[in-house]
Amino acid sequence: MEEFSESVKNPSALISPETFAYAPGTSYLSIKGVTKVFRKGFSHLIKKGDGIIALDNFSLEIGKGEIFGILGPNGAGKSTLIKVITGLVVPDEGSVTLEGLDFRRDKEKFMEKIGAQIETPVFFNKKSGLWNLEYLAALQGGLPDQRIKDIVELVGLSERIKSRVGTYSMGMRQRLGIAQAIMHKPELLVLDEPINGLDPDGIAEVRDLIRRLRDEYGTTVLFSSHILGEMQTLCDRVAFLSKGRPVAVKTREEIEKGVGETAILSVICDEPNRAAALITDTFGLRTKVQGATLYVEVKSVNTADINKALIESGISVVSFNVNKRTLEEMYKELTK
Repeated sequence: MEEFSESVKNPSALISPETFAYAPGTSYLSIKGVTKVFRKGFSHLIKKGDGIIALDNFSLEIGKGEIFGILGPNGAGKSTLIKVITGLVVPDEGSVTLEGLDFRRDKEKFMEKIGAQIETPVFFNKKSGLWNLEYLAALQGGLPDQRIKDIVELVGLSERIKSRVGTYSMGMRQRLGIAQAIMHKPELLVLDEPINGLDPDGIAEVRDLIRRLRDEYGTTVLFSSHILGEMQTLCDRVAFLSKGRPVAVKTREEIEKGVGETAILSVICDEPNRAAALITDTFGLRTKVQGATLYVEVKSVNTADINKALIESGISVVSFNVNKRTLEEMYKELTK
């Protein structure tokens, strides 16, 4: 009853995100049994029992064309997972395949399909955005001018691409970072904390770009973030990580429904104590009265039946609202 009492202090409704056309198919990125252990303060490998376990028998399947989010507290393994996928860290055990390509056996072809922005993008600040992109393109063997122009237009930097990067806002730098990550038309775009540190306008810019890449170009996007609202709005699915493992994977629809089937029903009525007794006797649900408001822990009961029972008993109902748990509450419960 203590958890229920705590939850009714500040019940909040879950805001439904926009609807995206995501049709899950067969597994595209497959991560199976990946383990990575670091020696404290060093980067070389040691026995699992003697070091820091960054990933612990980690397995995950991601669909083609999916926007997939990774959530977890610091030290949960998010960055290590991203570095394993992008070839920056070699795991001790396990396999990673991308549309059948093995990250060890087919490393060159595997990496050709991936674009990545890891942490804060670094550029030559005294040079223009265009100069930076042309320089990075040259390192990859060069790109046609039209291709670079198309990328600049896609990320929304056409008006400022000839300005020095040192004059860019954080959001513009992030978009330039994504531009360099997609120059070779990757099928999978991996982004580590792409919206952290941005103001609301910058977050909106990056969010819209991620949507365009998936919706218009079929790019699969995997990204991590600590901004829960953006994960809830943008992702088709979210993996909750804790201590190097995914403890749950939730679809957007499951997040909308909240943790399990439990929600908090708040009812303002003229006889809250009688209403509480009626609901407990009729439906077997837990209730709590605070002033004129009655809180009911609802599971599988149809709330319309509760409302009908109150009215038929002569109780005058002023308001009747169902408050589902937010992604923040789900995050705290799954990663604690």
